[in-house]
Amino acid sequence: MQLYVGGLSDDTVEEEISALFSKIGTVESVTVIRDISSGRSKGFAILRMPGSTEGEDAVKQLNGTRLGDKQILVAKMHETLPGEMEFREWLRDNALEVLRRVGIRRRDTVLDYGCGSGIFTIPSARIVGEQGRVFAVDVRTHSLERVREKAKKEGLENIETVLLDSSKVVTGLGDGSADAVLLYDVMQEIDDKRGLLRELHRVMRRDGFLSVFPMHMGTDKLMEIMDELGLFSFRDRCNAPGHETASEVVNFEKRATE
Repeated sequence: MQLYVGGLSDDTVEEEISALFSKIGTVESVTVIRDISSGRSKGFAILRMPGSTEGEDAVKQLNGTRLGDKQILVAKMHETLPGEMEFREWLRDNALEVLRRVGIRRRDTVLDYGCGSGIFTIPSARIVGEQGRVFAVDVRTHSLERVREKAKKEGLENIETVLLDSSKVVTGLGDGSADAVLLYDVMQEIDDKRGLLRELHRVMRRDGFLSVFPMHMGTDKLMEIMDELGLFSFRDRCNAPGHETASEVVNFEKRATE
């Protein structure tokens, strides 16, 4: 089982975490997630224990306890692939720059599918400006409330929030209405991945693009699905400088269908 260990102090090292969790059971590995550029701790670690029983015991016994002078959070998490957690943090820290690199422009209409708290919605809205528009869609009401709060705080009036039905993949947007579609760190949560991609293809304009960060899936798996579906053509990819990872931002162009 893979566990998230948060609330760490800046100087906490792997050996300290391992020593604490070894009191519960066997620790297979532990990695403090660090900033790609500076090497500084991001305040959390990923820990792996060999079986669900030991992992669940660790969550029950250690969540909310203290490590050094900090109260820690311990929770079960999705399995991560090599390097992708560090990349995810880099992507969030550099969202504005990355979105410009992938091709979002002034006056664009952007669909941020599975927007969460607006990590990519807000910088997208800054880029497209007053004459552009960002649709922030999610299945969670509280996430959309946070997006609206952030938008109000920053004086952004070009964001429209849309509550999705969790049992469906439809967006409610019209055909060919989006210049760019963002699918960042969400595809792993979708059971009907092919149905979702068909819906995103429908709402994209002819010269639009789809930008995907396939967290927990990996680029190889994403490309398999894309090749099988045949609705998108690979355009390019966006990586953190000098960092290799199993998942990255991959950009696709829309293929015409008969």
